[in-house]
Amino acid sequence: MKVGVADDGLMQGPSAGANLTASQWRANGVDQSRLMLVWAAIAPNPEKTRPPAGFDPQDPQSSGYNWTAIDSAVAALKANSIEPTFLLTTPAPIWGTTVPSRREPTYKPSPSQFADFVHAVILRYGGVVKRYSLINEPNLWHWLTPQWSCTTADDSSCKAASPAIYRELFRAGYDEIKLLQPSASVWGGSLAPVGTSSRADPHSSLAPLSFLRRLGCVKENFARDRTSSDCRDFTPLTVDAIAHHPHTAWMAPRQRPSDADSVTVGTLSRLTKTLDRIQARGGIRNGSQTGAAARTRPLDVEIDEFGIQTDPPDQWSGVSPRLQSDYLQEIAFLLWKNPRVKLFTQYLWRDEPLDKVSITTGSWQSGLYFADGEPKPSAGTFPSPFWVELAKHSRRATVWGQVRPGAATEVTVQSRSAGSAQFSAFRTEITNSAGYFHFTTTIRKRTSFRFFYGPGNVNASAVRTVNPR
Repeated sequence: MKVGVADDGLMQGPSAGANLTASQWRANGVDQSRLMLVWAAIAPNPEKTRPPAGFDPQDPQSSGYNWTAIDSAVAALKANSIEPTFLLTTPAPIWGTTVPSRREPTYKPSPSQFADFVHAVILRYGGVVKRYSLINEPNLWHWLTPQWSCTTADDSSCKAASPAIYRELFRAGYDEIKLLQPSASVWGGSLAPVGTSSRADPHSSLAPLSFLRRLGCVKENFARDRTSSDCRDFTPLTVDAIAHHPHTAWMAPRQRPSDADSVTVGTLSRLTKTLDRIQARGGIRNGSQTGAAARTRPLDVEIDEFGIQTDPPDQWSGVSPRLQSDYLQEIAFLLWKNPRVKLFTQYLWRDEPLDKVSITTGSWQSGLYFADGEPKPSAGTFPSPFWVELAKHSRRATVWGQVRPGAATEVTVQSRSAGSAQFSAFRTEITNSAGYFHFTTTIRKRTSFRFFYGPGNVNASAVRTVNPR
């Protein structure tokens, strides 16, 4: 499992800021960074119903395109040996929607116009970028509308609309990428973890599993849907992996949301089971495979965005900074245990400002640093996440950790049993090439663990304590 960070506020700001941030990430062992390319922010005349005269949307050199922030971010990441991953997303320029007269940048974006934008991106960056995802959180109204199509104001009259819109957008973008860059990996999904209970409200959204079932044209019982208007001529959607945003916000890592179609870290198995059943019904194909394997090989899961809010500064939905640090380490362990998960991306590195304006626009305070640059405890534990797992009624504990950046590193694990005043050397381990180590040991009474690494063993992990029950 690789380690990523996504923070466009830092990476798409002044170039000096991007360079400084990327250098800091490299020192902390970051493998990948997702950059969000917002179509309306890069294309010309985004608020007009027509593009400027003479504009060629497939040509990245065409007058009007603004790549400045992306150029700086990509250069900073490459200079620090961090792999950029692109998320190409709405909102669209008004002229890039199918109904420009509505002047709604998320309303039914044009698949052909989106493909032209993707074409320009690949021509400009295909030599350095190898991984892409298409449309951020398409199950949320903030990014794609309409989410539902309703004949009355009653929820019972509503049918899911966004999956079919997304399906055609994704096909158009996927085909364009594969035409120009066949070896690239193109991820579907990038789904938000929850939806809303309402449907007829314009600000309603789909839960991720509901979205995926409609995307693959299967019913709630996973029988093929051959009668809905958008599924009568259905052909399977090909994706190379599934991206997901299993934010827990203020919830504990293993806490399960009550809605059965929501997916957070504690319910990630819901996602993989649903994907596998849709794939078995012919609703999704694995584009990373060929032949029969495309129908049977399970899709990898890429966590390209994950954050935990802290209080301070978020008094409404945050946990304490100390608890954020513990949660992030436990979650890293839980995701590492899941063989389907190939990437774990921290969102954000530094908090967005929290003020009256930012509250209404949904700002995030999930960074490892406060907005003023002051570190949270999670900034100190990010380079060396550590967890000890001991199940109820068991005496066998799993001791797990990682040293970032990866490489074979010697770590000295220490322990302290109940009644002992000091830690003592317990075991020496050599991490694998990605920086991970793990082992199991018998626990007979309350025991605390920590590990040291680096020249002179000067770097220390957090302390983890387990108690047989």
